Amino acid sequence: MKYSTIIFDLDGTLLDTSEGIMVGASYTAQRMGISELTTDQQKSFIGPPILESFIRECGLTKSEAEIAVSMYRERYQEKGLYEAKHYYKMEELLALLKKKGFKLAVATLKMDRFAKEILQHFGLFHYFDSINGIDEKDTLSKKDIIQLCLKEIEEYDFSRVVLIGDSIFDAIGAKEAGIDFIGVTYGFGFKAKEDIEQVGAIFTAESVKDIMGYLEV
Repeated sequence: MKYSTIIFDLDGTLLDTSEGIMVGASYTAQRMGISELTTDQQKSFIGPPILESFIRECGLTKSEAEIAVSMYRERYQEKGLYEAKHYYKMEELLALLKKKGFKLAVATLKMDRFAKEILQHFGLFHYFDSINGIDEKDTLSKKDIIQLCLKEIEEYDFSRVVLIGDSIFDAIGAKEAGIDFIGVTYGFGFKAKEDIEQVGAIFTAESVKDIMGYLEV
């Protein structure tokens, strides 16, 4: 195996966090006086930067979206964090990778403190050498967050790093950071192998077991 460092996205890759995100987006839209979001609109909040999602799906200005983000995060901290569940065999995968000596990290567009709290709550925090999310002002890109992880774990050989994620944001971030990308279809972004192949992924995983097979653990 050529890799020594594995970076994971969080939403739709490590954990199924769909319920908390979708309910939170709908709740916030209603509080902002916007008509109820469709299911597809709610799903579109999973993965992308939350500020951009409110602008895109709710037609808000940037200043209005910033207010919406504050409302969303208040509800998410109280309830949404815990409206999630493990993907089948994910903890087994992390334990095997850790045992084999891989450096493990999380790079997510979820707010940094939420990312750490949710991983603690669901018992996954201790597997990772670095966990980084977006900053309070939503200024970091996926590339920036990946680079924070690599700096923390002192990984300078990018040819030995791969990011595993479920969305185009993950694919773009990996490309911009100069690392390989594995796309998963069990999350929320990519739904077909063809979509993942088009963004230059080195492998498509339809399940956690597929990741295990590819990484030989």
